[in-house]
Amino acid sequence: MGPFLRNDYRCLRCHSIPRQRALLAVLAESFPDWRERRIYEAGGSGPSTDKLRAECRAYVASHYLPGRGWGTERDGVRAEDLEALTFADESFDLVVTQDVFEHVLRPDRAFAEIVRVLVPGGAHVFSVPLFPHPATVVRAVPSPDGGITHLLPPDYHKDPVDPAGALVIREWSLDIADFIHAHGGAVTTIHNRRDRRLGIDGEHRHILVSRKPQAALSPADVTT
Repeated sequence: MGPFLRNDYRCLRCHSIPRQRALLAVLAESFPDWRERRIYEAGGSGPSTDKLRAECRAYVASHYLPGRGWGTERDGVRAEDLEALTFADESFDLVVTQDVFEHVLRPDRAFAEIVRVLVPGGAHVFSVPLFPHPATVVRAVPSPDGGITHLLPPDYHKDPVDPAGALVIREWSLDIADFIHAHGGAVTTIHNRRDRRLGIDGEHRHILVSRKPQAALSPADVTT
């Protein structure tokens, strides 16, 4: 086991890491019937994704695959852009993402899209590294020519489908809950548990649950 528990504290049987175990624990506590729900997972990989795929009766997976054509499917995996999903409104009970939203260039659009495809009362259950910054640090923004403008030196994380890695766009802080509410109206609970019995320890172990309101919001309640 290495010094960075978030990535190195692995289960000897399934090889899961703490954030994956934390996500499954929060999912089971918040939605004990998750296996019967319609679940969409974007950008998933690893043992937690394997469990969702194997045990959920209505599981849909996607990756960011811009060369494939959005909404197309191959080998059980769709090509989807979280900023402009091809699913119809209210298609899913739960949306799951694992360490994805630090890499989304326009997270305002992506959070709003997730709310759109959730049923009223549905939830986005996700992991994302949260930092003790006073406010979220934006490392890169869209440029007018359609590219990316770097505000800080580029930083990349390992990506399950791109050997070049995934660019870190934001280092989120606790103000992420306000950002999510402003862009879609979901109300977010942040879970930060440490439980050695479940192998949950180490850095950045937060799991967020953003629930879509049961009733529709007025346009004045949501920033677009």
